Amino acid sequence: MLALDTRTIESCTVLIVDDDNVSRTVISTILSDLCQCVTVSNAPDALNYCKQQKPDLLVVDVNMPEMNGLNLCKAIKHDDDLDDIPLIFITGNVSKESQLQCWESGGNDFVSKPVIAQTLIHRVRNQLLSKLRMDALTTLTFHDSLTGLLNRNYLKQEYPRLSRQLMRDQQPLGVILFDIDYFKQYNDHYGHLYGDQCLERVAKILQQHGRRSRDAMIRYGGEEFLAILPDADMTATRKIAQNIVKAVYDTNIPHVQTVHSRVTLSAGAISTKAFDQDSLEDILDLADINLYEAKLNGKNQVVCK
Repeated sequence: MLALDTRTIESCTVLIVDDDNVSRTVISTILSDLCQCVTVSNAPDALNYCKQQKPDLLVVDVNMPEMNGLNLCKAIKHDDDLDDIPLIFITGNVSKESQLQCWESGGNDFVSKPVIAQTLIHRVRNQLLSKLRMDALTTLTFHDSLTGLLNRNYLKQEYPRLSRQLMRDQQPLGVILFDIDYFKQYNDHYGHLYGDQCLERVAKILQQHGRRSRDAMIRYGGEEFLAILPDADMTATRKIAQNIVKAVYDTNIPHVQTVHSRVTLSAGAISTKAFDQDSLEDILDLADINLYEAKLNGKNQVVCK
């Protein structure tokens, strides 16, 4: 069953960005009992850190050389992979114009200098609590409650953004549609409780094979699963599909109603770059045609073309 995110504020990572070493040390010391703190001295290093290891919150000095805090915030908010990171500004200028610039750049809050410890702690705690609540809500919205895999809501929300990224980078998209063979007979023979356990075990195998950060393993409906594999050509897509089908077979989940006496998968797979011509529905239809052929050919196999 899906477990909600039980992270605490103490486990959250706050990235502190300030060109002044003393200021970084002071802010880090103030927050050290509240959360995990990481410090960098400039905006480019902050962007690199966020892309490699996404923090839960940024605390950023507005006035820095080369790239200031406002421009750093704009860069964060214009990056599809980073735009949900909240950001608190530290600023020595609390004029109306300065405050407006903080909001317009995408900041979530600001703290004036000299920094009052309890004010900073209070505002960081509030932002982290909101982030944890939003993460939990996202988990409920975009994950299947039985298997913990992503669901159709995620696919509908994320595919447009993903397709734009792949078109921009001229990368293919691998799509695999899986179906558990003879699953109705499994439920009829073993009961729906064991049917749910079977779905969970198959889902776990899919998760183990979706190892890259952008791979998405989705419960598509009933006993159908979907793998979305960015930057996977036909060869790579076919190989991943074959590995998953073999892994389910090797797990040897008993199913006396089949010729193999175990649970098996059939899979239809494709790889495409035709994002500007085919909608997601068109791409899934092609995968479904291949899945249907795999079923006709005897099941427990992959058709990829």
